[in-house]
Amino acid sequence: SSCFEQKLFEKPSAVACDRTRQMACGNMAELGDSAFDNGLLVCMVVDPEAGSPQSPGADSDAGASLRHRRHRLLAGGLTLAGLVACGALAALVASSEAELEGPSSITAVRLLGAAVPRRLASSGNVQNVGVECKAAVPGDQCHEQVQWVMQHGIREHRDWYPARLTETSSFADFQLALHDDPVALCPRPCGAQEQTDPENSIVLQPSVGYDTSGRVVSQGMWCSAPEPAQGWALNGCPMDAAGAVATEVKILTYNLFWWNLFGVRQGNGGSAGRLIAEASAPAKFDVMGFQECEGIAKVMEDGGLIGEYGALVGPHAMCVAFRKARWTLLSDGAQDVGEDRNDQWYGTRAVMWIRLQNKVTNSTLLFVNHHGPLPVGTGGRCGGEATAYNVLKIIAREARIGDAVVLAGDFNAGPESQTLQHLDSRMNTVYSGSSFGGVDNVFSNCASVVGSRNLGSGGSDHDALEVTLRI
Repeated sequence: SSCFEQKLFEKPSAVACDRTRQMACGNMAELGDSAFDNGLLVCMVVDPEAGSPQSPGADSDAGASLRHRRHRLLAGGLTLAGLVACGALAALVASSEAELEGPSSITAVRLLGAAVPRRLASSGNVQNVGVECKAAVPGDQCHEQVQWVMQHGIREHRDWYPARLTETSSFADFQLALHDDPVALCPRPCGAQEQTDPENSIVLQPSVGYDTSGRVVSQGMWCSAPEPAQGWALNGCPMDAAGAVATEVKILTYNLFWWNLFGVRQGNGGSAGRLIAEASAPAKFDVMGFQECEGIAKVMEDGGLIGEYGALVGPHAMCVAFRKARWTLLSDGAQDVGEDRNDQWYGTRAVMWIRLQNKVTNSTLLFVNHHGPLPVGTGGRCGGEATAYNVLKIIAREARIGDAVVLAGDFNAGPESQTLQHLDSRMNTVYSGSSFGGVDNVFSNCASVVGSRNLGSGGSDHDALEVTLRI
């Protein structure tokens, strides 16, 4: 599917481009009715296989049909006198959904600051409709709002936000605060109840924090990043603290080469899943990070691992799975950290993280999955130094004091690159692969490696890497 850009209603659209789905959220203000200006929000989920997305003003049957549905929705709302009750609007949306055609479906509506329960057309294009918690990802309206609050709102309008929020609060903390605001349309982040319940055994520690030198790299770009202060590093393992109980954690990072392995070769007889299953003896993997992953359930099924793992799907074809019998999910999220260079541009690049607590020892782990920018070794448009600092800054914000931290993935950068050199100067490089000159790597704040091995490709063009750490 092609990535598209457009102007929606005099402001840039929030567009998330994936191989299998594209979402565009736009404001209804262009319809020109002041009663609804900046008040009604419609999000469309578009299945690329059903046809290319159209601009709301495009002269096409799909665009005309969508405009017709929008005008029907607006006209129906304007027949209501005064403020519209949520129940009446829900009934109105339901009546509009009956005539939805094509690949678009209304997924969220906001009217004059009142939240309306999500309603979906039965198009079959939307997954995880009943999910009770979800991390905001780039392209979501919620993600855009959380980013604004973190970068501007908390500093410029401190009195707007709960006292528990500070400039060093995590992304999940900010999302949870916006979840309480009915206008924000933010889902509850996973793990929010555990983190905020005072009777729960989980103690919310302060974030690690990110001290800066004052120098900013790639200044003037969206991905500009502050350099860490001299001496700042993530290389202190919590197991070194007095009285700490050691826990072994088995990690996998694996670029699945999805378009070829699962697209062209139809899974190659389940070779990737079988590789994971064979490497799961005698000890199972605790956490697995995948890049070029467009269907984690398929990989788990091929390995006979369905039901054992909690699976999360992030932006830019990244996935993470964790072993539910040993770990509780505390929080998760994703954020862009870099961008491909124009001569090999596929889009922006992100990190995806999960924070876990061991069910026996109560030790906590922040696992961060990354797929780096192209071309290989360049750091993309932002440069390797900025990409590395953006990764470190997010880790410092999401990691709590006492967390073990693991950063793993296909960095699209080898040992001589600025990306890996700057990461290595602030974290421990615990294992590196050999594919494409060593682009697959595992970093940690813990250097106690129990074992590591290259598992081979399993049909991918990258090797799967296994590392066991004592945290």
